Amino acid sequence: MDEQGDETSEEVNGKDNEGIESKTEEEKIPMAKAQSATHRSIVGEELEFDPTYQKRKRRKLLLIILGVIATLVLGFITYYNLVHVEVEDFRDKPVSEVRAWAATNDVQMELTEEYSSDIELNRIISQSIDEGKKIRKGKTITLVSSLGLDPEETIPLPDFSEMTQSDAEVWIAEHQAENLNLVSEYSDNVESGAFIKLVIRDSDIDEAEYRRKDSATVYYSRGEEVFEKNISVPDFSESTKEEVQQWADTNEIALTFEEKDSNTVEVGKVISQSIEAEEKIAKKDEMKVVLSLGKAVVVPNFGELTMDEAVSYPGLAVTVNQKFHSKLSYGKLIAQSIEADTKLIGDDDPSITVTYSVGQPFLADYRGMLEGDLPRLFYDDYQAKGANINYIVKYVDADEVKGTVVGMSKFNEFVSTEFTVEIRISNNTSAPTASTPIEYEEDEIDPPIEIEVPEEPKE
Repeated sequence: MDEQGDETSEEVNGKDNEGIESKTEEEKIPMAKAQSATHRSIVGEELEFDPTYQKRKRRKLLLIILGVIATLVLGFITYYNLVHVEVEDFRDKPVSEVRAWAATNDVQMELTEEYSSDIELNRIISQSIDEGKKIRKGKTITLVSSLGLDPEETIPLPDFSEMTQSDAEVWIAEHQAENLNLVSEYSDNVESGAFIKLVIRDSDIDEAEYRRKDSATVYYSRGEEVFEKNISVPDFSESTKEEVQQWADTNEIALTFEEKDSNTVEVGKVISQSIEAEEKIAKKDEMKVVLSLGKAVVVPNFGELTMDEAVSYPGLAVTVNQKFHSKLSYGKLIAQSIEADTKLIGDDDPSITVTYSVGQPFLADYRGMLEGDLPRLFYDDYQAKGANINYIVKYVDADEVKGTVVGMSKFNEFVSTEFTVEIRISNNTSAPTASTPIEYEEDEIDPPIEIEVPEEPKE
């Protein structure tokens, strides 16, 4: 039975094969499926054939290979990104910001500096590696930073007197003259907006040689300053000078002081003020305050006082002098060093000299005196009191001891303030020491011997 079945199977298979070979390729596929189904029906469940197995196996292998390649590429990219950093565009950025970037990304930074009129101070001018390129960590990037404008550059100054303040501002901005300042200040003489003056700190620098580093200031007028009258004036009665000055300085008041004597207000205290208390004034307003110098000593007319009264006049240190005078009688005032009615206040010197007349000179009798005493006597008695009275000497034979005055051309009578008297001196060396003066008649006396007696200095 089995053999017969096998034969039948072979026959069938043979026929099938022959039939299949005669078929086209399109017809072979459904026949193969039928054959496969027949085969499965013959062998049962013992064998199953998958025609897509090899295809799927090749696909899986390809995917594995691609996965490995992708992993390697990703690893390389990751590693590359770990050891490299992309360079940014640092131009015109602050140096501090670039330093922070370099520190964060472990990149060395080499910085050089140069002046620039386009890039501000401490900002980047250029970089050695362009934006977007990679740099390995630890490597160095070179950058050039700005030192700002060249301070040594010469900028000839214009004639600011021909420019308005706004024109000057434009010129300064265009020339980047950072050390040239514009100042507006109040002026009572220059109209608002007009040029006042140009001040270069170094006075030796000419305007045509001005450099950017040189400090200068251009002043323009703000016109006359007008202040509101909103400052209340205090009552300064009994206030000191220091207290008033402090108030004036605080409120910018133009304060002036005047000093005056007072019998009632203490020295240094306020007597009066030009603006009454509680009135309103503005800054820069003028105000005058009168301060006390204390009680004054009024110089009297010493012509109305005697010499004794003058010496003891209260509050004054009076020196009384006496002087001959041909026209003023004894006791009359000739002069006083400080005029009458003058007030001596505070630190004024109270010393005063008063000169009274002692009348016309009266020539005394010097007979019996010694010649050596005459210079002193004539000075004390006459010259010290303003009378230019001198003497000439004539030596005569007489019984008196040598050097004794034995005669005078005039004595015991009034003379003028300009007078010269003749004095006769004994030249007897053998006469006794005690004797009485001998009077001689005018015609008995030989012509006198004139001896120049030096004048004593006048007072």
